[in-house]
Amino acid sequence: MTEPKTENLLTKKDLNRLFWRAQTLGVSGNAERGGNLGYLYSMLPFLRKKYKEGSQEERAEAMTRHLEYMVTHHVPQFLLLGTSMALEEKTDESEKDVVRNMKVSLMGPMAGLGDSILSYTWLAICGSIGASLAMNGSLLGPLMMFFLVNVVWMPLKYWGITAGYEKGVELLNAPGSKNVIGRVSTAANAMGTVVVAALIVSNVKIGLGLEFTLGKDNVLNVQEMLDQILPKLLPILLTFGCYKFLQKTNGRHVVALIIGLLVLGTLLYMGGILA
Repeated sequence: MTEPKTENLLTKKDLNRLFWRAQTLGVSGNAERGGNLGYLYSMLPFLRKKYKEGSQEERAEAMTRHLEYMVTHHVPQFLLLGTSMALEEKTDESEKDVVRNMKVSLMGPMAGLGDSILSYTWLAICGSIGASLAMNGSLLGPLMMFFLVNVVWMPLKYWGITAGYEKGVELLNAPGSKNVIGRVSTAANAMGTVVVAALIVSNVKIGLGLEFTLGKDNVLNVQEMLDQILPKLLPILLTFGCYKFLQKTNGRHVVALIIGLLVLGTLLYMGGILA
């Protein structure tokens, strides 16, 4: 039996193979860029097929796009993976920013949905059922938990990667798709900016420990004064400085930057400059 011809780059058989390959999405992780290695590994067969006739520079650029920061819940991540492939397939090389922006803008909301519904709710229910059986000495406890979790998660994963790719390609093949790409790019840029800003103020913790006595019972706390003018100013300035450093050095000195921040932060804290 031969597969029917399709205008899409990936056949149903290809998507099935990618589905099983993508089960390794959460196997690797790192502090700098999260699960980017698993994301790229899952997309490699698609990228090889997409850039089979392309130049080495185009293939390298495509791989680099999917080595950027990626942290989200691994079940809705399959939908993100399918959508990424659809955008990669149907956009020109000059439009690839939309792929990057879409990932940045969606991974936060998808993480929220996945964590609240699939992990904190469904996984907890399955765990309580499995634990009750295991406490009675039954080997069915962990097996029942594994089965109940995946009876929901696996269909959602499969639907995510197939619907994300097929519906995405169908949408981008429709008349006026260039306008769709433009609107998606603009919306993703806006959402991505919001998400990145939220990540900065939530995860970058820095405050001044400087205090000046201006008179009897009158102490000026520099950090409190800054918070009244512009809250989270120091995290923004620190992040911007790190970004400019990495941009200027083409990201070649990430480890040196981390060690430098650690040493400088320790010294400033010991000197009472940082709180």
